[in-house]
Amino acid sequence: MPKSHSPRMKKHLLLLATLSLFLQHCKSTEEAPNPVETASPRVPETADNYLTTLPAHIQTALAGTDNTPTNNLLTNDGAALGRVLFYDKNLSLNRTVSCGSCHKQAASFDDEVALSKGFNNALTTRNSMSLLNVRFYRSGKMFWDERAATLEKQALQPIQNPLEMGLTLAELENRVKSLSYYPALFQKAFGSTTVDSIKIAKALAQFERSLVTYRSKYDRVKQGLETFTAAEARGEQVFLATPGGGGAISCGGCHTPPMFITSAPAGPFAFPLEAGINGQNRFKSGSLRNVGTRKFLFHQGTIPDVNSLFNGQRPVPAHNIPAPDVANMIAFLNTLTDESITQDPKFSDPFN
Repeated sequence: MPKSHSPRMKKHLLLLATLSLFLQHCKSTEEAPNPVETASPRVPETADNYLTTLPAHIQTALAGTDNTPTNNLLTNDGAALGRVLFYDKNLSLNRTVSCGSCHKQAASFDDEVALSKGFNNALTTRNSMSLLNVRFYRSGKMFWDERAATLEKQALQPIQNPLEMGLTLAELENRVKSLSYYPALFQKAFGSTTVDSIKIAKALAQFERSLVTYRSKYDRVKQGLETFTAAEARGEQVFLATPGGGGAISCGGCHTPPMFITSAPAGPFAFPLEAGINGQNRFKSGSLRNVGTRKFLFHQGTIPDVNSLFNGQRPVPAHNIPAPDVANMIAFLNTLTDESITQDPKFSDPFN
């Protein structure tokens, strides 16, 4: 017969068994995966048309500034896949945020706050840039400090950022592979159901390059379909004028028409706690398209809206804009608003 344990030994064994069960429960709780969203994206059987015929004045600009690489040309199926990836919250660690959470269509693919919230509610360190017209940034360098050499390289960095989306590339690939709606989308976009981070980056970049504004009042004027008001026409003159001569530059020097973007960084600006590109106090110049409806401008979100750009307390060059012309300048900037891109279904969240 087996030897019986003493009461003291029995107590120790019971404690050890209880502790073992507790540790197993903790381990299983830590490792239990978050539930995958059951909703599948609503995408048309035939992809939407992202290969839009642009007006002549924009086509001319694109010919000289397009940063699309030859190995990632824009296609309808590629952009359609990119749209799903862009809005898929499964691409964040706890499946709560997507790229579209900080780049909202209704906000011109910008955010409505100065600093955005990541997957764990921590705030980002910079204001999210509008993604409109990034295809026209000739150098292809992305982020306020231009640390990403291409849009394809930029596309994966927020996903890996510990504050924003929090995944590793291996986790990203496994997440996408695990979702039933992706094989068909990858097959259409790339001719293979194989998923990897390179294809994910390419698809996201294609969708972002499709975000081109060309249906504003400014565009209709340049096509001869409409005319500026007197205030708008004066505002355009002020915008393009070189203030004070000499080495000064115009607003259009950093925000060149017709897309009001250039890959020549702006600055130097003296911002606290921020030195920008290579510590030079210079920052990427984003497109001013839709600036009239966007909020919290500049990399720190220090300017609440376009009306606050010229109030005398902004940390940007005054460009010697005469006080009477401030209203004219704002009137002109408001002609750059393309409301259609904020409502077009092919750019919308397919999970809603």
